[in-house]
Amino acid sequence: MAPLIKTPRAIVTVDPNKRPWEQTVPLHNRWHPEIPAVGEVQEGEVFRVETVDWTGRQIQNDDSAEDMKNIDLTSVHNLSGPIRVTDTEGKAAMPGDLLVVEILNLGPLPGDEWGFTGIFDRENGGGFLTDHFPKACKAIWDFEGIWASSRHIPGVRFPGLIHPGLIGTAPSHELLNIWNEREKALVDEGEDALTLGKHLHTRPLALLPETTGALLGKVEKGSKDWERIAAEACRTIPGRENGGNCDIKNLSRGCKVYFPVFVEGANLSMGDMHFSQGDGEVSFCGAIEMSGFLELKCSIMRGGMEQYLTPMGPSKLNVNPIFEIGPLEPRFSEWLVFEGLSVDENGKQHYLDASIAYKRAVLNCIDYLSKFGYTKEQIYLLLSCCPCEGRISGIVDVPNACATLAIPVSIFDQDIRPKKGGPPVGPRLITRGDCPSCPYEGSLPTQKNLSAA
Repeated sequence: MAPLIKTPRAIVTVDPNKRPWEQTVPLHNRWHPEIPAVGEVQEGEVFRVETVDWTGRQIQNDDSAEDMKNIDLTSVHNLSGPIRVTDTEGKAAMPGDLLVVEILNLGPLPGDEWGFTGIFDRENGGGFLTDHFPKACKAIWDFEGIWASSRHIPGVRFPGLIHPGLIGTAPSHELLNIWNEREKALVDEGEDALTLGKHLHTRPLALLPETTGALLGKVEKGSKDWERIAAEACRTIPGRENGGNCDIKNLSRGCKVYFPVFVEGANLSMGDMHFSQGDGEVSFCGAIEMSGFLELKCSIMRGGMEQYLTPMGPSKLNVNPIFEIGPLEPRFSEWLVFEGLSVDENGKQHYLDASIAYKRAVLNCIDYLSKFGYTKEQIYLLLSCCPCEGRISGIVDVPNACATLAIPVSIFDQDIRPKKGGPPVGPRLITRGDCPSCPYEGSLPTQKNLSAA
């Protein structure tokens, strides 16, 4: 048998300056089992996939936030794939198998070495802290090798941990129906039925199937199947049993992911490339978003789902991927850590609520770092995309959950640690300008710190 060629074979190539529907190889922005594969690879083969940024070039490298305010979120994410995977004898991966995906290399596309981080308008996307930060803002980042810096957040420089925010296998019809039914039930119950409905303000509660903006790869718009598939297909915004948009920053060089297989061929898709991301990606458009490439290798573990993944739910399909972290990550030795408890901004006690606790930790960090010459919007953007570490530190000590947010102090060009005499003021305070923004013109109430001067 001839040896497998190790030079990556290009499966999907893109032009980052073209819109998604203009690409030579069709892209897609929905999950559905009937979206056809655009290519096929054999296990052990090294292959290359290029991706556009998740918005499909809706965001420009300029000093205006109008594009962020007016973004069309019905047409995201723009994914490369699906890719059919077979074994060395040509037999496809089958439902019940595990698809093992090894990320060998990845990076920005040559000639397109820049990215963006954004805050969506509260009434067009929102984010984790949209009740505090309702207006659209953005920051542009430039890449120099492993380093990122921004003209909109001066005085900060850090190495990237490049990763796909979204990678996953295609759902079966059964799994697709499970997703649609449970997410519709959430929307139907309404925000008043939710513990967090009055405390986390990103809306809608879930993104149900939407034909507007749908891109279905090789399924041509206007064909007899397009309207049906678009009306059934799931949006790509949340992570689910197939992996998908989990935004795990550690899925970088050298990592290995074990994906459940739900359809013949597995139909692997990927996109939403990030140069760097903070844990939680709190501003929603919160990583350093970019176009990029991945070099991958796959193998198939026959029957691996039953052997390794225990269903947690009413269906045997209620499983989740597992992954191994790769050996290459930025190293930091000094961190400043901010705590948050499950007591909200109005002083209300919540019971072991990690989301409230993490929100408080992020708000504590934003208020603290804004004492060093930055606006709060700049820090909110920074915490979304810099290599900060979020943790659930305590989840058993009733009634308070405890979450922490750790930020590496070396990414700043000044010492941000507390000192006698207080933070810098007067001539010692270096102001850092501001990021491009658009005024919030909606009518929803915003949250204010009741104790702030």
